[in-house]
Amino acid sequence: MRIHGRMHSLLMPAALIVVCFLSTCGSTSSESVREETILNRATKEKSDVYAAFLVDPSQYTTRGGDFQKTYYRHLIGIAGEIIEKRKLTIVRGSIGFYYDKKSGDKNRLYLGVDIDSGRSYPGSLTVNAMKLLRRDVGIVVHTMNSCRSIFSEKEVVGMVIGWKWSGSAGPDYVSLWIDKGDVMKYESRQLTVEEVIHRSTVTSSSGKVIRLPL
Repeated sequence: MRIHGRMHSLLMPAALIVVCFLSTCGSTSSESVREETILNRATKEKSDVYAAFLVDPSQYTTRGGDFQKTYYRHLIGIAGEIIEKRKLTIVRGSIGFYYDKKSGDKNRLYLGVDIDSGRSYPGSLTVNAMKLLRRDVGIVVHTMNSCRSIFSEKEVVGMVIGWKWSGSAGPDYVSLWIDKGDVMKYESRQLTVEEVIHRSTVTSSSGKVIRLPL
C-alpha cells in the first residue's frame, strides 16, 4: 500500500519517537541495573571490610564530605567491585571526592580512587604510566560510572584515577583526571581508551602535568 507523501511525513516522526523512546528506556534500564549491582555489594559485612578504603571524612575541605556521606553505599560498592571482581588493589583511604589543587576550584569535584599495581617496573615514568593506564582505565571507568547518581550531581565534573608502583628510582605515581563528558563518550563507544587517556590531564605526585607518549 502506498502512503500519501504528506501522511508519510507525519507518520515518520512518530515512529522515530517510539524508537528513540525504546532505546532510551533500554539504556536507562541498563544503567539502573549497573548501579543496583554496585549497591548490592554494600552489605553491612562489606561495609566493615571496605570502609578503610574511603577517604577519612575529617580530611575534606570541600562538599566532598557531604557527597561521601550521601553516597557512602556507592563508594563501598565501588571498592567491592574493583577488589572482588576486577582483582585490582585499592590504596586505603583513597576512594572519595577530590578537587584539582592546581585550579583551586573547590566546587568542581572528581570521584577518585588510587590503584596500587603492587609491582616494580624499570624504565621511565611515562612509559610505565602509559602501560598501567592502558591496562586499567577502561575497567575502573566502567565500574565508577555505574554510579550514575553520583555523576548527576553538577559539582561532580569527572573522575580521577591514580596509580602507584615501584620505579627504578623508588615509588612512582600518576593521576588521570577525566572529564565527565569524556567518560560518557567512552561508555557510548565514541572514544577509545587510548583517546580518553590522551584527552585527559595526567599529573605526578607533586601535581606537575605529565605528557605521555603517543
